[in-house]
Amino acid sequence: MAAKKIIKFYATWCGPCKVYGKTWDKVMPDYKDQVETINVDIDKDISGLAAKYKVESVPTTVLIREDGSEIKKPGRLGKNELVELILS
Repeated sequence: MAAKKIIKFYATWCGPCKVYGKTWDKVMPDYKDQVETINVDIDKDISGLAAKYKVESVPTTVLIREDGSEIKKPGRLGKNELVELILS
């Protein structure tokens, strides 16, 4: 199990989320051994993660590092931005 976690918050009705989803699906397989991925549909979020991380818009990506520190990036990330976040 990876020590880092990355959470993608999205909604099915969100246009930018759909575009970001394609980028996510292309990038994440290359990093599956380095980071655990979690996808949260904010309209079905029974876990309370969106509230915990104070997600105010979608898409939003949250990286949780090994030391517990967090980086929150609202908005649609490009491929390079997503890779940079994973490696940070």
